[in-house]
Amino acid sequence: MAVAIVHLHAADRGLDGTYEPIGDVLYLSSADDDKHAPAQQTPEGHAVRLDDQGRITHLTAINAKWLLDRDGEIIATLRDGRRLLLTRDDVADTID
Repeated sequence: MAVAIVHLHAADRGLDGTYEPIGDVLYLSSADDDKHAPAQQTPEGHAVRLDDQGRITHLTAINAKWLLDRDGEIIATLRDGRRLLLTRDDVADTID
């Protein structure tokens, strides 16, 4: 079975980001993110929230800068098998 890789371009998906350098945590959220909806934890330790149509409305990426420095990307695997991929260019406006 092939794994679907979804390249997540924050700006293209309307996700605004903030970055907490002390904890190395990246937060990306859309304007219509339901903050009260449950998030799913990924095997990589991130949290992702989806809307009722399966679109990404929020991502909390743990060790974001460290992962970008080490691997050049952040990957988050969803329960449905999709793998989200963020590169440094995707979050350049949020993480220096």
